[in-house]
Amino acid sequence: MPTPFAIFCADPLDPRAVEPAFADEAQAARDAGFSVVRIDHDELDHRIDPIAALRQSRFDGAGTAVYRGWMMSIEAYQALYEALRARSILLATSPREYAACHHAPGSYPALAEWMPKTVWIKQDRIESGEAIGAAVEPFGHSSLILKDWVKSQASGYWEEACFIADAADSGSVHRTIARFRELQGDSLVGGLVFKQYIPLLPVGAPAHEYRAFIVDGRLVGCWPRSEAANVLGPPPAGWLGRIAAQVPSSFASADFGRDEVGRWWLLEVGDGQVSGLPVATAAVPLFQALASRSMENLPQA
Repeated sequence: MPTPFAIFCADPLDPRAVEPAFADEAQAARDAGFSVVRIDHDELDHRIDPIAALRQSRFDGAGTAVYRGWMMSIEAYQALYEALRARSILLATSPREYAACHHAPGSYPALAEWMPKTVWIKQDRIESGEAIGAAVEPFGHSSLILKDWVKSQASGYWEEACFIADAADSGSVHRTIARFRELQGDSLVGGLVFKQYIPLLPVGAPAHEYRAFIVDGRLVGCWPRSEAANVLGPPPAGWLGRIAAQVPSSFASADFGRDEVGRWWLLEVGDGQVSGLPVATAAVPLFQALASRSMENLPQA
């Protein structure tokens, strides 16, 4: 079997080196048996030019690859996937899988039983008051969190552009949406997502979250996203395993929190290639799992 490739973002200040934020991961990849390749993320995501992005990349033959780096649009990922395939390099996460976990609506149907109630409207309908009203109506007077298909404005603008105290208060709903759209600007992706707000521990403070990584439907590990989260301990292993088996991608991340009555919730699912590690030590088991994965059932575009 040929040596698999691990593709990382190049350091913009030194294109011959891996982006410093991923340097330790690159070493873990090498130790697990990967050949490390660098890519120009700006050329790929900003200009969607995979040929330019791969100009300095060196592959010593055909094989499989995994990307670990900064987020990119669906269009950029599709372009990267196709450019690599033209070189006989197959990314182990297909564009369909990337979209399923990178965009919030993609994974919700498969995982809804473990997640807060979620409703969304596409970007071409966000000017419609009727569409917005229909989206929030099922929540009654519950509190909501607002985001687009990828990001929220929870950090820094929680009260004015993310949290809606009462879904039935149309004035509050529309004010929050207007401020969110103002802040997102041209970077708004997909549409609007309304998610039921669940008070998580510790109530009144940033939630103690855990992040898991999942490879081929199996849990690699689940780690606290902050030192303070250690007080909770991780979610039950059997419960995590059931969720992992239903994630609609061969490489994904998943974030969890526990509410004040002790129930664990699946909060978010992300593409495993562009999700940050919760702790640096997670790199070793993650790349070991990626290296040992079966190559017999690689996804097709």
